[in-house]
Amino acid sequence: MATRSEIEWTEATWNPVTGCSKVSPGCKHCYAERMAKRLQAMGLPKYAQGFRVALHERALGLPLSWTAPQMVFVNSMSDLFHADVPDAFVDQVLEVIRRASWHVFQVLTKRAQRLREVDQGMQWPANLWLGVSVESSDYLHRIECLRHTGACVKFLSLEPLLGPLPGLDLRGIDWVIVGGES
Repeated sequence: MATRSEIEWTEATWNPVTGCSKVSPGCKHCYAERMAKRLQAMGLPKYAQGFRVALHERALGLPLSWTAPQMVFVNSMSDLFHADVPDAFVDQVLEVIRRASWHVFQVLTKRAQRLREVDQGMQWPANLWLGVSVESSDYLHRIECLRHTGACVKFLSLEPLLGPLPGLDLRGIDWVIVGGES
């Protein structure tokens, strides 16, 4: 069974990677970091390292066992494009997404430059929605990186929205999530 999510814009989460590190002001009050520390204190093995990046190969095949089609947020507790996630592991995650074609997978990153690097020669799965987070005008460049990928569906997460986004260009963007810090 998928981990049901209370995130309004998805139905379930799948975390083959946990942990992250801060890259911009939008990371200051990271919910995943707080949650990882709590789960570590509860003794959950997946969070034994707290919020340090950890790969969970045993979690890779989970979506293949979920029979009911779902909208699945990938790595709600991490960033698939973190520098500590090897390209080979990213490839394994994408292969599971391809094979679990009855689900729609949402991958969100603040690491748009690595996303653009991975995109070179990539055949993104048709059931993948690819997104970037943009919290202020200082990070609008992430949208350009996303726009230049070959993903079929591209989305933005403008949360936590920490500042104005004058002249926001939504050409080539299919979906936008907007929210403040919670």
